[in-house]
Amino acid sequence: MNQFILVANSTIDETAAYYTSNGIRCASLSFTIDGMTVKEDFGATLPFHDFFEKLREGKTSTTSQAQVGDYLAFFRDACEQGLDVVYVGFSSGLSGSFDAGCIAAREVQEDFPGRTIRCVDSLCAAGGECILVEEAVRLRNLGKTADECADALEALKLHIVHLVTVDDLNHLWRGGRVSRTSAVLGTLVGIKPVIYLNDAGKLEVCHKVRGRRQSLEYLGDELLRQLDEREAALGIPAAENRAQHVRISHGDCEADAQYLAGYLHARGIPNVEIRMIDTVIGSHTGPGVVALFGVGYERRAF
Repeated sequence: MNQFILVANSTIDETAAYYTSNGIRCASLSFTIDGMTVKEDFGATLPFHDFFEKLREGKTSTTSQAQVGDYLAFFRDACEQGLDVVYVGFSSGLSGSFDAGCIAAREVQEDFPGRTIRCVDSLCAAGGECILVEEAVRLRNLGKTADECADALEALKLHIVHLVTVDDLNHLWRGGRVSRTSAVLGTLVGIKPVIYLNDAGKLEVCHKVRGRRQSLEYLGDELLRQLDEREAALGIPAAENRAQHVRISHGDCEADAQYLAGYLHARGIPNVEIRMIDTVIGSHTGPGVVALFGVGYERRAF
């Protein structure tokens, strides 16, 4: 019997059915585009392709964090059932959603001092965040306690590698990730930035590659290097390490994601899952983003 309820945000690049089938409560973030505000519902209100088409047309999407009230409802319901809670939150370096969850946890904990509510700042996003959530599901299904699960997630999270490239630097400029000059010049000469998520859970431009295909291959090569480091540092057998589920998220550019998946397959990575990136994160990266996630040794600039 499960000893705790699992709560996650809507930023893990999965479907509504995924949350339901795995018994995960979803605290959704929201976005506003073209005069319409949507509490993230995984494309039900505004299909992903239509959302990215609006961005291509020049529309701007703004985002809002998950609300304290949603967390209060989830946490209180679990405690009233006599269950503990593990909340795996979207990186605090990218959103205030995790802090909202912590506020709710403190309030509910006062009313239920005998229950455990653990809030884990994933310092992850998108497919990387999903890797952590999937580990939480696995541990819960094994019968682990909330504390055992949360401690394991804390130990894992900074080993989850996030590698990102975008097709249009202007979205990053609007989000304050690159200067206006870099955005203009990069667009003119075909420069594609490579971005990683650092140990503070924030995006950081760490490399620049000329050309789209070269940037995709760079992501693949860097993940392979990270896997090599993990094998050497931890003594993990290569076959086991490379059989992990690697994830690719994309902003309505399926062909590019498939190219990267094929590049990885050809280099001994058999299990690659492809998803569309969610609309909240896509609001800041724009269409054409491709992100690669896997469990390596450490996150760092390279």
